[in-house]
Amino acid sequence: MNILTLDFEEPLTVLIAGQKVRIVAFKTQEPGNIKFGIDAPRTVQVHREEIYQAIKLKKEQHE
Repeated sequence: MNILTLDFEEPLTVLIAGQKVRIVAFKTQEPGNIKFGIDAPRTVQVHREEIYQAIKLKKEQHE
């Protein structure tokens, strides 16, 4: 795992399967919380971990 230090609202660009994905962290009014903005092509699925795991489990059950 890469650990990077960035300022809030400083974009991070990564390539996933040859697709450019831009991630930006934003401060919130709630202490200890962060919001992420994610700009990705529609072909790149973006999910929170629990949603990803539910999708994965559903696919495995249908196989």
